[in-house]
Amino acid sequence: MARYYFDFRSGGTVSRDEDGVDLPNAVAAHQTAVVALADGIRDIVFEGSTDLQFGVEVRDDIGRVLDVTARLDSKIYRKQ
Repeated sequence: MARYYFDFRSGGTVSRDEDGVDLPNAVAAHQTAVVALADGIRDIVFEGSTDLQFGVEVRDDIGRVLDVTARLDSKIYRKQ
């Protein structure tokens, strides 16, 4: 088991994970990062944001392990 840290990035803001999670390997860390990114996007979209870039940077005690990124582009042409 290794401890992985998941730092969430949205626009110019980075939320650094100081606690981390113990996971068996980088594949499990990747799966956790994808779920965390989807959750973060959902929360931000519900706040009303429409055009954003998001990312989760995963690191361990040695350094960066992987990045997961997404871009959201949306347009509302009219409101009824």
